[in-house]
Amino acid sequence: MRWNGIAKKKISWSELWNVESNRLSVIIKATYDILPTPANLHLWLGEDPACSLCSVPAGLKHILVGCKTSLSQGRYTWRHNQVLHCLASAIEEKRTATNAAPLNAHQEVQTSTAFIREGERQPTRAPPTISSLIGTARDWQLWVDLDKSLVFPPNIAVSSLRPDLVLWSNSCRRVYIIELTVPWEEAIDEAYERKRLRYSNLAAQAEERGWTVLVCPVEVGCRGFVANSTIRLLKEVGIRGQAQRRTIKELATTAERNSHWLWLRRKEMAWGAK
Repeated sequence: MRWNGIAKKKISWSELWNVESNRLSVIIKATYDILPTPANLHLWLGEDPACSLCSVPAGLKHILVGCKTSLSQGRYTWRHNQVLHCLASAIEEKRTATNAAPLNAHQEVQTSTAFIREGERQPTRAPPTISSLIGTARDWQLWVDLDKSLVFPPNIAVSSLRPDLVLWSNSCRRVYIIELTVPWEEAIDEAYERKRLRYSNLAAQAEERGWTVLVCPVEVGCRGFVANSTIRLLKEVGIRGQAQRRTIKELATTAERNSHWLWLRRKEMAWGAK
């Protein structure tokens, strides 16, 4: 499959052996949209194509991201929050480790004045990496909107908007506005632009107050494919190497598992997340 804005997904043989056979079958068939959805059964066997919950013709996209009944019942919100919890846990682990670490000499030199002898040329410095920007502060705070009660930090900007995560440092006046979407994979680019524009005015207001603002829309596809935007965010907050690979795997697995659960419950009108 070739989808724009999505990282390659690698599955080892050991991982394949450890996935339950039923879930593995659903993962593969969902990727190629050949699950027995009402729309496919209508195409293959002439059966009724209607969704069991809302009576709209139902392909896999409808079941996983487009059913109004599923939306109103909170099924998609439940899946979104499971993925958000996974992402927030990884960022919180990095935030805690960063705040607990001492500021080392290298970090202090990066912000100091460099002196050169007469006649020597000014050395060219590469711009500091994103991870070093995170590392130059020890007062990072993280708010996560899992219970829909987050109020955007008023010292940064006054807004009724509630991004999924806000990561900020008062000492360096830098803030990350992070918004997660769990979309249909083909709609990842559209989701990114929609969320970026949603927070553009809030970012401008914070910048007027002297803050450096990074609006970071991130996406994890509903079938478990992680977008490049998510990987960029992990790099920006200093989650790299093995920690990054582990986080990407956990995000993908969380989206997969919860979409699988939605698939299994697609015909049940009653909903209660377990």
